[in-house]
Amino acid sequence: MFEKIKSFIKKIFSKQFIRFVFVAALNTAFGLFINYLFLFIFEHLLKLNHAYVVSNFLATIVSILFNFKTYGALVFNNKDRKLIFRFLIVTSFTYLLNIGGIALMEHWGSTNNYLNLTLMAIPVGLLNYFFNKHFTYVDKPQKWTWWTMSLLLATEVVVYLLLKF
Repeated sequence: MFEKIKSFIKKIFSKQFIRFVFVAALNTAFGLFINYLFLFIFEHLLKLNHAYVVSNFLATIVSILFNFKTYGALVFNNKDRKLIFRFLIVTSFTYLLNIGGIALMEHWGSTNNYLNLTLMAIPVGLLNYFFNKHFTYVDKPQKWTWWTMSLLLATEVVVYLLLKF
């Protein structure tokens, strides 16, 4: 029994997963830095109204490209640029799950969005790792990854619709 638990823990906390956690922290810091930089430029230097909209949009694009490169090179040892489309699918998918989860927590009465974001970071981060490992950075994704993402997305749509009505 102890060996099974030990094996399971080793499998979960593989070197690749540990690299993923550190690269995710790096990506978060980089994304915030870029967002703050763009916000400063558009708000203070260019005096743009609603500068946060433009800065957030541009920072998101730059961050996605940076994340794609760092996850590919530092975590999954894959520098194939053609995989960017799969990465965008996973990123969009986990973004929608994140927003859906936060909406669900609000529906259940949680009004602290900082707490909601923090709680969603764990499952969304794990799903990001899982789908990038089995869908993005592989030669040919297996059918079950498509089905899993489709099922989770359909579940999210149903939950969202139920919350709205």
